[in-house]
Amino acid sequence: MEFQPKQPDARPEGTTPMPEALGAALIEADATLGKFSRLTEEEKRAFIGGAENLHTGYELRSYVRSFFRGEALL
Repeated sequence: MEFQPKQPDARPEGTTPMPEALGAALIEADATLGKFSRLTEEEKRAFIGGAENLHTGYELRSYVRSFFRGEALL
């Protein structure tokens, strides 16, 4: 087995990593990813942190829908 060096993280410094399942839930709806990209870094951290204890796809999709309908989750 050949050693593979760890690839550098492609995220800009100071950004919050997003769990893959949350990212998948974001891209399922048409406008949500665009709306997410317009959030401030602080709002993005709060959004990602709010999904921390959600584990199923249903919970994550519900969270994303509620957030982007304007329901107060932050």
